[in-house]
Amino acid sequence: MKRILSVLVVVAGCSGAQVVPPPPYYTAVNVEHPRYPHSRFVTGPGFGNTQEMADQKAQQNVSAQISSELQSETTSFQQYTSKTGDTSESATNRVSVRSNFDRADLIAVVDRVQQGDTCYAYAALDRAAANRELSAAASADLASFRAAAENAKTARDAHDTGVFSTAAAEAARLRPRLDSSFILRRAVTGRPAEGEAEYVAQRNELLGLIEQARAHRVVGVVLKNAGNGHLGDFAVNAVKHLGLRPDGASCEKREKKDLTDATQLEVDPEENCSEGSLGERCEVVVHLTAQACMGGTSGAGTVALVRGVHPSDRDKARKAAWDKVTPQAIEAAVRDALKSALQIGE
Repeated sequence: MKRILSVLVVVAGCSGAQVVPPPPYYTAVNVEHPRYPHSRFVTGPGFGNTQEMADQKAQQNVSAQISSELQSETTSFQQYTSKTGDTSESATNRVSVRSNFDRADLIAVVDRVQQGDTCYAYAALDRAAANRELSAAASADLASFRAAAENAKTARDAHDTGVFSTAAAEAARLRPRLDSSFILRRAVTGRPAEGEAEYVAQRNELLGLIEQARAHRVVGVVLKNAGNGHLGDFAVNAVKHLGLRPDGASCEKREKKDLTDATQLEVDPEENCSEGSLGERCEVVVHLTAQACMGGTSGAGTVALVRGVHPSDRDKARKAAWDKVTPQAIEAAVRDALKSALQIGE
């Protein structure tokens, strides 16, 4: 009964408690709790007018310590995972990642004391236990990444563009979460996590394959007819703006060895002019179709129907319609056509 009553007093508040100095690990810097050494725990004290406030501040202190480690560990991870150890902007951007600590459930209040009207709390995070928890939380993503990266490698060797694009996109989707997880585990444990080296090796190999594929990508812009004369230039410039290399070759005109990284973009304008109640009227719509030359992926885009009207001059009506087919409209349609065929944004 006495034990139950004492707990109720602590929870209710700290007023009226005997003035006893708290142990030094509550107030002094770099003094360890005898049961929670820094080598095994991330710890932090907190105090307040109520025990709840003290508990919260202690837990926040531990969380803040881990968060403060994330920036330096992110830089360290970027340096370690760049192939050459280069720390230039281009290298760090390639492995750029954001990480944050949001696992307050891993922090426990392990000790409490009172000093007059002030409540003290001491919180701790078990480094090893937290690492196991974070590892388990990322295990499904890691298994999926390994499978996707291996599929991408196999497909690249087999010149299967469709499977490679799909697998590489899936691995790329998982990569930021895994990078973040490994950085967080570094911040918690103070050292690289188990399995990190193997993950980084496979990830860098995948990045190399994606860079290789991008460097060799070429999009053959094939016009079914000239349209207004500027349509071909608009499509070619749109491909360039997407960071891709355009040319005018169809898949049939390429050598077999070049088909793996080639895509054909067919631009098919449709024009219909007639005499209507308001005079001459012309309607224009542009269809775009993208197809990987090795097959497997394709996409489509459309510049929606536009109209031009003139009371008596069909050429002017036609020009008025084509003036509405802007470079911006073509670029949007080209992106739509290529995003599935090339996994743009992977």
